[in-house]
Amino acid sequence: MIHADVAIVGGGVIGCSIAYYLALAGQKVVVLEREHLAAGASGVAAGMLAAQVEAPFTNPFFDLTVQGRAEHAPLAEQLRADVGLDVECRTTGILRVASTESERVDLQRTLKWQSARGLRGEWIEPQHLGECEPLLAGVAGRLLAGGAWFPDEAQVRGPRLVQALAAASVKRGARMLEGTWALGFSTAGERVTGVRTPAGTLEADTYVLAAGVWSPDLVRDLGLELPVGPVKGQIATLRALNQTLRQVVWSGDCYLVPRVDGQVVLGATQEDGNYDARPTLAGIGALSEAALELLPWAGQLVLEGVWAGLRPAAPDRYPIVGRAPNCRNLFLATAHFRNGVLLGPLTGRLLANHILSGTESAELRPFGLARFAP
Repeated sequence: MIHADVAIVGGGVIGCSIAYYLALAGQKVVVLEREHLAAGASGVAAGMLAAQVEAPFTNPFFDLTVQGRAEHAPLAEQLRADVGLDVECRTTGILRVASTESERVDLQRTLKWQSARGLRGEWIEPQHLGECEPLLAGVAGRLLAGGAWFPDEAQVRGPRLVQALAAASVKRGARMLEGTWALGFSTAGERVTGVRTPAGTLEADTYVLAAGVWSPDLVRDLGLELPVGPVKGQIATLRALNQTLRQVVWSGDCYLVPRVDGQVVLGATQEDGNYDARPTLAGIGALSEAALELLPWAGQLVLEGVWAGLRPAAPDRYPIVGRAPNCRNLFLATAHFRNGVLLGPLTGRLLANHILSGTESAELRPFGLARFAP
């Protein structure tokens, strides 16, 4: 029978980030994953490290995303040196275009308050969009209402990040149990005593639930109601044969993310309450229409594949991270919605510190389950 210091349920970017930082601290860690690592939302995420582009106002969550973005570049260098894997962390920037006058006003307001916070951003008039992104030169750019250029936004390959975190964890003694279903938790009083699996019960001193959309099912028997549901996201992977985008281009209806190898990711739909993780013609068709309206050049991209994932989301679209209220040795790390890759390393480091020190970080304190208590 395996006994660990910490057992983590969920082998996505959140679970593997937590495992990595615990393993760095010398903890004996076991990760249980029902399919394979990055099989869920982490495996199909576009991997944008976009703290600024969608933020409507400043609040503790915005602060968390800005800090989360800053975690990636040094971690990518550390992982490359440690296990030789390149997660393709690049500061490509994001050009958020406005199609209407209303979007123009909203983006200019965003730039104003973010500039007051010391963050970089620049407004670009329609006739100058082609100077930022050559594929928007001429009519394509002049038909838009302008754009906001965020030079510090970045991107990373989500599946490669998970792979590198897992490899670095295993190098330090962690175990990754792929194809292992967690059926629930065994308890005694206010403590969890094991994770039940088809092969038996895995025991540990501390437990972490990072199972994405499947998290609520695993703690319902403990009297915990996790308000987490799926928001299905469909994407298409495309191939640029000649010229490609200089940076991410994002409109209100879609985004296009260029990779170093010529791949372009087109995303993403938002389908609340949909547990069917299969792409549909309607979903991919809507994305294609939006991409062609934004950028006629996209019509020459070659379709490579279509994908879908289930993002775990709370009603307020903020993560649920922290100690479970009625279980002293169970921690929650779920509901990261569209920000799992962005916040994964930061969540991993802060929650690992919480587990090791017993002290909750100020950054994560607003995002505990208690905020949903009546």
